[in-house]
Amino acid sequence: MDFAFVWKSFIAGILASIACGLGALPLFISPSKIHEKIGLGYSFAGGLMFAASVYNLLMPAFTIGGKEAHGFENSFKVLGGMALGCYFIHLVEKYLTEERLASKFLKPIGGKREILIFLAMCFHSVPEGIAVGVGYGSEAHLPQSDLGIYIAIAIAIHNVPEGLAVALPLKLKGEGFNKCFWLAFLTSLPQPLASVPASLLVWLFYPLMLPLLGFAAGAMMYLVILELVPDALETRSRTETASAFMLGFGTMALIQIGL
Repeated sequence: MDFAFVWKSFIAGILASIACGLGALPLFISPSKIHEKIGLGYSFAGGLMFAASVYNLLMPAFTIGGKEAHGFENSFKVLGGMALGCYFIHLVEKYLTEERLASKFLKPIGGKREILIFLAMCFHSVPEGIAVGVGYGSEAHLPQSDLGIYIAIAIAIHNVPEGLAVALPLKLKGEGFNKCFWLAFLTSLPQPLASVPASLLVWLFYPLMLPLLGFAAGAMMYLVILELVPDALETRSRTETASAFMLGFGTMALIQIGL
């Protein structure tokens, strides 16, 4: 068998990761202007993440699960994954005490909010990498199919605003552009790492898609409600917070629907 699809899936995953880092490009603006809008920034990033959870994770999960046999059972797999994702963020939030945040390992990433966002987006990237790998692996059995490259392009495009969702809270905290770019890039690095085994073992990884999609969605949505929205409300009114959130949500929704 020709295993060219394996390295193709890896390269596609790397390019998608770079696209995530490019989401930091809009942050080449004056730090003073950013800090004037800090509450709106958190709310906008929350809207981006929440929409990514709905359109990129939950909708595909319920669509895949509903088309297969035992659709009701598959829905519980997604919901169970969501519950585990919420609980995971809850445990990490409790673990990140002031002493641990000051450690040499965690301090370079940022505060509690930035670490939680970093972890949630990393988990978000795992099922996306599996999707790319499964797409390329399926091409080996369907020679006329371009499923892998289509999935990879779609993920790379929506990775750009997701990278912004990672980089924006870091920039609001006063971090430089280089750090914003590299941390956004690193959150997407699980994509190429997960794509290779998934392309080789389609039969093994495909059944894991539903709980993984649910886990990533639950983690991100819980994080938005737990951290980003309350932080936005500290400096902005409820109306301003809701408006910025919906602007972020709508931006990501338009990108997803356009694909």
